Amino acid sequence: MPGVLMNKTARGLRWRICITLFASGLMGPLAQAVPQQAFISAGEHGQAVLLSRLNECYAVTPAHVIDGGFFATLVGGSSARPRGEADLLQVFGYDLAVLRVTGAITDDCRFDLGSSLALDQLLSSEGRGQIVSVSSDGSISRRNVRISDVGLVYLRVSPAGSQDQMFKGLSGSLLVLGDDPAGILMAVDPENGEGKVLRFDRAVETIRPFFGLTPGNSGLAIKAQKEPLESGKGNLAAQVESWSSPALSADHRMSNLIDGAGAATVWLARPDGFPIEIIVDLKGDAVQAIDRIVLVGEGVEPRERLPRDFEVLVSSRKEGGWMPVFSGTFFTSDNSRSVAFAPVRARRVMLRIYSHWGDAKGVGLSDLVVPGK
Repeated sequence: MPGVLMNKTARGLRWRICITLFASGLMGPLAQAVPQQAFISAGEHGQAVLLSRLNECYAVTPAHVIDGGFFATLVGGSSARPRGEADLLQVFGYDLAVLRVTGAITDDCRFDLGSSLALDQLLSSEGRGQIVSVSSDGSISRRNVRISDVGLVYLRVSPAGSQDQMFKGLSGSLLVLGDDPAGILMAVDPENGEGKVLRFDRAVETIRPFFGLTPGNSGLAIKAQKEPLESGKGNLAAQVESWSSPALSADHRMSNLIDGAGAATVWLARPDGFPIEIIVDLKGDAVQAIDRIVLVGEGVEPRERLPRDFEVLVSSRKEGGWMPVFSGTFFTSDNSRSVAFAPVRARRVMLRIYSHWGDAKGVGLSDLVVPGK
């Protein structure tokens, strides 16, 4: 019995230690239960919800807030008032727009776009919630609301009191039920003050296909620092050892990928089947210390031939031993993408391309650089 009691006490102590470590951030960032929000200024002022996927941060806002524009500025909802900029990626049905976000505001962008959502049970048990919004100074306001109608696509909410009135500039605000996101405020009826809320699960289901996700898929959210390529350090890539898809032509051969010629030469492969894998040997036939690679897309035309989702793996062995170090997205607006990760020792690097931006004839890059120390 003393041993059993001792084990229970030890387990309890370990749980308390783990909870303390998580709370203090010593065991890494926790996934957010509720997405980060932001004040967004574009064609109009409104609100945005921030979602994460593959090292990138995205803003979801009603399309009428963008008002036909292509650029927006953001202020995050915290005392630090982190700022960001965003470029429009796509407008969807249900008056939704998705923008790619950069800047300090992305540091707390951790709500995974691939997270599973189950709202029906929550909506059947919760009749009240809060409309949460961010002001231009980063302050957060909460308006108590009653859910007056539940549909398959939209919810209707009404102010719980006179101090909870909603208005036009709140479009994009998050409806929160308890500790869960339930919807995005899309419009306010000026006659009765009711809010029209797009269900959060419907909003996410609408934009997921753009990212190659189905409702059951999970997006991999890994934070990694983005750094520019420093000049004068050379390229450790010695030769392309193997590849899984043939070149489009002699002018687009695989060796173009590491010839250092930049946009002057381009590697293109037939996008017959994904993933496409390219394995590059590092110089000296020896293990090298690396902490980044650079993917260069300048010269690839049309831009729809650029890779979209990709993964970087490394191995310190001559065969096998692959370890993933980064997953991300290469955008058509990028001429290059510097991918930084924790320092590792590697003999080979693999680039695994999972998708491209839609051109049926080819997918490729102009250079792959492994900077030396």
